Amino acid sequence: MREKFMKSASIFSKAIIQPVMFMAVTGIILSVCAILKLEMMPTVSKDIGDFIFNILSGGMIGQLSAIFCVGIATALAKPKYKTDAAILGIITYLAFLYANNAWLTLTNQLAKAGAQGLYGTGQGLVFGIQVTDMGVFLGISLGVLVGFMVNKFGDIKLHKYLSPYSGTKTVYILILFVTILFAIGITYVWPVINNAVETIVKTTTTSGSVGFFFYGFLNRLLLPLGLHHFLWMPIFYTPLGGTAEIAGQAYDGAFNIWLAELGNASQITTMHPSIGYLANFGSISLPIGIAFALWKTARPENRKKVAAILVPTVTTAFLAGVTEPLEFLFLFLSPLLWFAHAIVYGLSMFITNMVGINIQFDTGINMIINSFAFPIRLGHQYLIPIVFLVTAAMEYFVFKTLIVKLNIQTLGREENGSLETDNEIVAGDSEFPSQIKNIVAGLGGVDNIESIINCYTRLRVDVKDETKINMNILKEEVQASGIVDKGKHIQIIIGVGVEEEREKVEAYMEHLKATRV
Repeated sequence: MREKFMKSASIFSKAIIQPVMFMAVTGIILSVCAILKLEMMPTVSKDIGDFIFNILSGGMIGQLSAIFCVGIATALAKPKYKTDAAILGIITYLAFLYANNAWLTLTNQLAKAGAQGLYGTGQGLVFGIQVTDMGVFLGISLGVLVGFMVNKFGDIKLHKYLSPYSGTKTVYILILFVTILFAIGITYVWPVINNAVETIVKTTTTSGSVGFFFYGFLNRLLLPLGLHHFLWMPIFYTPLGGTAEIAGQAYDGAFNIWLAELGNASQITTMHPSIGYLANFGSISLPIGIAFALWKTARPENRKKVAAILVPTVTTAFLAGVTEPLEFLFLFLSPLLWFAHAIVYGLSMFITNMVGINIQFDTGINMIINSFAFPIRLGHQYLIPIVFLVTAAMEYFVFKTLIVKLNIQTLGREENGSLETDNEIVAGDSEFPSQIKNIVAGLGGVDNIESIINCYTRLRVDVKDETKINMNILKEEVQASGIVDKGKHIQIIIGVGVEEEREKVEAYMEHLKATRV
């Protein structure tokens, strides 16, 4: 049961991260547009900012549910079905909209728009069609449905005279009827779910800064399991992160609310409390505190080599918001350090919320950009340097104290002082780096690799036989920040170059298959 759950969680987290990765890029672009639209900017600048902002706001943020549907369906589908899954994803999404609207009309459940439109009625307009308002939950649900159905029934064979309608064409027929039933049933089920969500949101928001502590604490604690996506994704993109009406339009989720406020910065008088989830020093000041503690506690003769390893990881965290290459240097070495890190992470969000810093940042880049988007009376940006120093110092002293008192053998403290990182070539042709060959060899060879995909920082691999995995190769010969072993599900922490690494691994696997005798 546990393995089945972990497999399902791993598959879902791999699928959900694909469309979300584009949201980070959208956020940076919209932040720049918000600055172009400031009152002090010239008319031409405002017009350009407005033009681009409206395109992305309506085309990306406004249609996030549809994007999730197609993205998740495609990511979940087996390689041979991915194109058909994408097509079925948008077909299913549209079928739901029309079926749901038809049932609401037939049963006289259509809500009437008031002074605030459909806001607060439990219904909304999607592609101009009035339907039950499920937000991104609709896209997530339908994306999972399509991915499951395609994988389950995609190999169906029919009589030779009906063969043009076999496979995914048969799946289309099945999905159509399932979607219609789902569209009907959701008109009765979703209001109950929506009420439960509202109750959870009220409980969270009334807990004040304590709620932000537990959010930050759990965010880090769940990272090694790959389950942190289940925490931040609903907070960022669903009503669990709050609901706000801005410029006459309703927005769900902390990140969507922030982007809407960016687009209407001149009209905002108070920042929505959900922005506290987005004001995160976890990739800015905390990595500096950790790195300095690891360097300080290393043996003097090893500090130069330790710095050579730590500086790139801190830079990656600060510029790209990717902290895993640094965190996995100590995660598996000392779970106690990881637990302490999770506490400090939560405390940093607690402090940030307490002092009222209300702008979005998870990298140094968007912290700098977004600091100019709102007046300091709203965002309290002047407090950022102070909290930066406080949280970095807090992380440093916690780590230094634990490492010294408990004599934890962190980077550079090993008795032999060995920090060599050169790889040995396991096998293969000279045109491929030893790193790539070692990854494939460590995973049990090309025939043992069932699927491989990447998220922000990790190679996520499913293998056929876990007994063929060679952990010695993966841990000793592969240059990675860490290896997460979940039986048949292996995660290799690479860092920001993970996508290029995956492409090389796939190319090497194709080479091995093509050169077999």
